[in-house]
Amino acid sequence: MRRSKYFLSLLFCTRIILTACNFSVNQTIHIQDDETKHSSINTVNGNIIIGNRCDIQGKCRSVNGNIDVGHDSRVKELQTVNGGIRIDSDTIVKRDVESVNGSVTCASGVAVKGDISTINGRVKLYNSEVSHDITTINGDITLKEKSIVRGDIVIKDNKGRSKSKRALEIRLSNESVVEGDIIVKDRDIKVEVYLSDGSKVLGRVRNAEVIEEKIEEGAF
Repeated sequence: MRRSKYFLSLLFCTRIILTACNFSVNQTIHIQDDETKHSSINTVNGNIIIGNRCDIQGKCRSVNGNIDVGHDSRVKELQTVNGGIRIDSDTIVKRDVESVNGSVTCASGVAVKGDISTINGRVKLYNSEVSHDITTINGDITLKEKSIVRGDIVIKDNKGRSKSKRALEIRLSNESVVEGDIIVKDRDIKVEVYLSDGSKVLGRVRNAEVIEEKIEEGAF
């Protein structure tokens, strides 16, 4: 499967944003509570801040900036390069969430209908659901409070990006579930899968160590 399906390069993102009809350079874009936007939102060197109960029908893309989405909103797709993504409670993302050099955090009740993918960024889910896969290069993954991944968790091959490869952690707690497999495609990376408080991986765990542990609530 082509890498471009999962990740955006900096040059590619910049070209898209600068040729879009709705973009900003060197300033933050604010979408107020209860607003509806039919077009995409794009920025370079600025953040995208979306309020509560918003409906964003186009894609949201940021280069060198963060994307923050308020609670009970509806967004189409979120993409950042050199910026994190934070999604507040009860928000629905209709397609994918993608970040290069930034983390992805989903609060309680968030539903991502596509994939979550990161390069050099953590993924944290709190009572959230991902309909397909979580894919990462060099990012830890945390699932808490009955979070569900309907597809697989995939640690992709880091070949050609760095000679130093750190160990990665995948942590499931509070009855969180991965319905598919956990797959580590780079055998040179040590990956540890921690399961606690009734959490489960229903599929297979490939090329990773599974560690059953008991963790007190709020320990990480």
